[in-house]
Amino acid sequence: MRPSRARRWALLAVVPFVVAASDPAADVAGCHGGAGTGAPDLVEARGEIVELGTSARWDLTFADPLTVPDAVGRPFRVDIAIRDPDVPALSFAYYRNVNRLVRVDATVEHATEIYLLPERGATVFNPPTVGGRSMTIQVPGRILTADEDLTGTSPALETLRWTVIVRDGRACDFLGEGTPMERLVPEPVAGPPPAPAEPSALPWIAGAAVVLGLVALVLYGVRRAR
Repeated sequence: MRPSRARRWALLAVVPFVVAASDPAADVAGCHGGAGTGAPDLVEARGEIVELGTSARWDLTFADPLTVPDAVGRPFRVDIAIRDPDVPALSFAYYRNVNRLVRVDATVEHATEIYLLPERGATVFNPPTVGGRSMTIQVPGRILTADEDLTGTSPALETLRWTVIVRDGRACDFLGEGTPMERLVPEPVAGPPPAPAEPSALPWIAGAAVVLGLVALVLYGVRRAR
C-alpha cells in the first residue's frame, strides 16, 4: 500500500537530497564486459519531480557534444531504467531489477518512448531537448506509476528509483553500477521576492532641520534690524 500524499511529502522533507549523480569520465566499456567504444560518455545525471509533482525530468550531461540524429553506425540509445517498488521487477541482458524504461534513440524523430515491462505496455511522448553536451527528458508521472487519487495529479514519483544506461552497438556507459538506485527529488521552489524597502524618515528629518535653521536665521536678522 502506498503512503498517503501528505506522509510522502513529509518523508521527502527529512531525506537528504542528492540532486545530481556523477559518473566517471572515459568509462565506456562493453555492455557485457570487456572493452567497448563509441557510446556517448555520460558524466552527470539529475532527476527531478517537476510541474507541481506531476512530471519527472532527467537532465543528463555528457563528456562531449551530442549529435542527434546519429548518422554513424546505429543510432545511440539512452535508457532511463526505473524500478517502481509496487510492480514486479525484471532482469534481462544488462538490465537489473527494472520494470519501466524511458528510452530515447538518436534518430531523426528521437521521440521519447516509455515501456511498462511487466504490463507489456508502451507509450510515445515528446522528444527530449538536446543541446551541446546536454539532454533533458521529461515525461508525465501518471505514465510511470499509479496515481494516488486517479486524477493524474499525485503520482508517487518519489518512490521510484532510477539509473541511466547509454548504448551504441556493443558499447555501454552505465550510471554507477547500472542498477536503479537514484531518487527523483522535488524541483527547488523559488522563494518569494524580497519586500520593497520602506521609505526612510531620515531625509524628511534632515529637510525639516534645514528649514527650521533658515527660519531661525531670518528671525534673528529681523530682530537685529530693529
